[in-house]
Amino acid sequence: MSNESKKSNVFNRLFNKRVDEVHHEESVDVHNSLNNFASFSKYMPTPAMIISSDGEVISINTNEVKQVLGFEPCKLEDFTNLLVEEKFLALKLTFNQALKGKVQKHLIDYEYREKLLTILLTFIPIENQKLEVEGIYITIEDLTKERETVNTFQKIFNQLYTGVWMKDSISGQYTYLSKSLEDILELPLTQLSNETFVEMIHPDDLKKVQLKLNDLKFEEKIQMHYRVICGNSNVKWVSEQIVSVKDSNGQIIQLFGLIEDKTTERLIEEKINSLDYYDQLTNLPNQRSLYEKLDLLCNGKDQFALMYLDIDRFNLINDSLGYDIGDEVLKIISERIKAILPNQSYIARLSSNDFVVILQNYKELDLVKQLAEKIIIDIKRPISIQEYEIHMSTSMGITFYPADGSEKLMLIENAHAALYLAKREGKGNYQLFTQSKDISSYKKYVLDRDMRRAILNEDFELYFQPKVEPHRGQIYGAEVLMRWNHDEWGAISPNEFIPIAEENHLIIEITDWVIKKVIRLIKEWNDCGHLLRAISVNVPPIRFMHEGLVDLVKDQLELNRIPPQYLELEITESTLLRSEHRVLSTIDELKKIGVKIAIDDFGKGYSFLDLLRRFKPDTLKIDRDFIRDLGHDRQMEKGIVSSILYLAKTLGMKVVAEGVENFEQLLFLKQQECDFIQGYLFSKPVSQQEYERLVQIGFIKPHSVKKSSRKNDIEKRKFFRFTFPHLVIGKMTIVEVNAKKVEVGATPILLENISLGGIKFQSNLKLPINSNMKFKFEFQLMNQTFEIEGILKWIVDEFGDIYSYGVSFFSNGIIEASLASVINRMSTIHNKNERIPNTEFLFNEAFYFFKNNEQ
Repeated sequence: MSNESKKSNVFNRLFNKRVDEVHHEESVDVHNSLNNFASFSKYMPTPAMIISSDGEVISINTNEVKQVLGFEPCKLEDFTNLLVEEKFLALKLTFNQALKGKVQKHLIDYEYREKLLTILLTFIPIENQKLEVEGIYITIEDLTKERETVNTFQKIFNQLYTGVWMKDSISGQYTYLSKSLEDILELPLTQLSNETFVEMIHPDDLKKVQLKLNDLKFEEKIQMHYRVICGNSNVKWVSEQIVSVKDSNGQIIQLFGLIEDKTTERLIEEKINSLDYYDQLTNLPNQRSLYEKLDLLCNGKDQFALMYLDIDRFNLINDSLGYDIGDEVLKIISERIKAILPNQSYIARLSSNDFVVILQNYKELDLVKQLAEKIIIDIKRPISIQEYEIHMSTSMGITFYPADGSEKLMLIENAHAALYLAKREGKGNYQLFTQSKDISSYKKYVLDRDMRRAILNEDFELYFQPKVEPHRGQIYGAEVLMRWNHDEWGAISPNEFIPIAEENHLIIEITDWVIKKVIRLIKEWNDCGHLLRAISVNVPPIRFMHEGLVDLVKDQLELNRIPPQYLELEITESTLLRSEHRVLSTIDELKKIGVKIAIDDFGKGYSFLDLLRRFKPDTLKIDRDFIRDLGHDRQMEKGIVSSILYLAKTLGMKVVAEGVENFEQLLFLKQQECDFIQGYLFSKPVSQQEYERLVQIGFIKPHSVKKSSRKNDIEKRKFFRFTFPHLVIGKMTIVEVNAKKVEVGATPILLENISLGGIKFQSNLKLPINSNMKFKFEFQLMNQTFEIEGILKWIVDEFGDIYSYGVSFFSNGIIEASLASVINRMSTIHNKNERIPNTEFLFNEAFYFFKNNEQ
């Protein structure tokens, strides 16, 4: 190969590459390298020159070099004409490095014709055949425009709140840092290096950041969020975005990063998260947190205990001392509970005064009981707030996973059922969930759970008990009663849900809703031209203890433009004795407005006559307990009723007799000139539509109260029915509600008769008659245990708060065969007047049986 060919190959190898991508040593293997390159360098279209190892310029592209540098250097030392001594020494150092066989780049700044120029010199070693460096090939590139562009961007970057940085490798030093980084990291830029920045990353986030940086090997850009410990020790959250530039081999040659201070946003996010997951008063986890915690635990295999705590009579603190004191009580109680709990425990606040504790990895049941007792004892310690010394107690229900439920809602429901049992036992104690006597507690839990939603959805319905003049039957108004049509449990009477509403502190909301609803109805009747009569609303004691009743009544009357005499508020006699000053003050204000006041259940509390004289109610209502035996020649009851009537007349009050059900009672009350009658003799409570119809008629005729004859209609089965000689003790549980399986403890029942298709039984529970609820019935007949599922078909209200039910069994051929055999054997034995063996009969009254099981 000729020398010219060799020169051409070397030229192509050297100059067909982009100079700025050269990152490795480039060797030139030619004879007489310097002489051969010297002739080429003169004719290059770009500025270039060749310098020998001793610093002499051997060849130069004169015109192009002079155009960039402004002069023609003859040796390396001539660069002192452009550079100060310090910068020239740096240039000479770069030259010497190149003489060692390494490609070098060097950037110089200098002034030419009153303009600041930026020049990039690239030093490429020229080697002979012995790989000895004989000289340096230098390319000269004018980067002034690029520098001006970079300076412009740097000025922009320095004005941003976002920090900007650049460097050539992940572990390399920064080639550029914007001024904003100094503010974000609270550290002078002169002290910021790659090492110091790594040290500033929060130790808990360092591994996460390092793993993310490794992704740059495979991705062009990444984003990460982490904490840094700033120069003044402040901890900040930052968001960092990094973009990489890679060469044709995929190697990173430049990194560009943006850092933003996200501390404020993070604090806001944590605040929002706190609102979502934490109770703002006690800073304890809330219901959402609790549910997620239970979901996590229920997906595992480890057992745990769940304690459902309720602070007894907490509403009295709010009502008597105010909500500020009540809030402080809750804070102190929550701190006491937290201080008692062992490691791996969890506590959440569900509502006003309900807490849930989760105890994980307990070794023995006794440890759970000991903790429950310790919490109860500690909460009983006096609480001192301001000048008050407050004494509180807590009731607690306890369930265990997985024995008492395999998912969160079942565990909570069962714990709540046990809580109700604890309250029924006198409060201030704990009860473990058991599989007996729990349908009642389950029902109370469901009603408690759904009551707030019922208020919002207005699921309550108003019924009206007419108030009748006894001689002519004229209607002079009505007392409002409430019914709750529950989706699962059907019609719920006030006797069931009002005590629950008082316990969960919703009674105030319910009472206010009734007052508003009644006043709106009176307005509607007035607008329709109906004859207006006073409507009575029962106001529970706690509502008088709470502020705002007078303002509520006044505002509603004014809003609906209704004369106040058409609203009557009924107060129980015990209310007057509970807090005389506050109640009397409220009553006095209501009477000034013009609202009528009635005392309900008068005579049961033996209230003081002076109290009547002082607040002068408009009406006294004689309790039904005194009316019940008026027709049975009970002289004491007659004397009491006569005295009340005389007293009321003397004080200028009207009298209403409640619970009138027969003509004997009516005759006596007529003789004693009782003003008004309420009771089934004239009318049971009726719906709004029926009451409006009765008011338009204007009067009601009395009629005898007929006992239900439905028993004769409902005892019809296609199978032979065997009636037991005595009631048989069994038990019942709910297995499904609205096609959803439930786990509810059993409650005792008494079987009256049985057939292959069903049973008739008695219970002291009011149960819904619908197909949405399925039951399981368990009983033993002649030493054989039966467990049969079915639904309730009918109900009859018996004497003494006992109900009879008819049950239809779900068909099961195997059970029917066994049951048929037992029924036939029992029938045969009974027909022989022999005692049926191995069957648990009840020989006492059903009333006493259920009464004893409640205790």
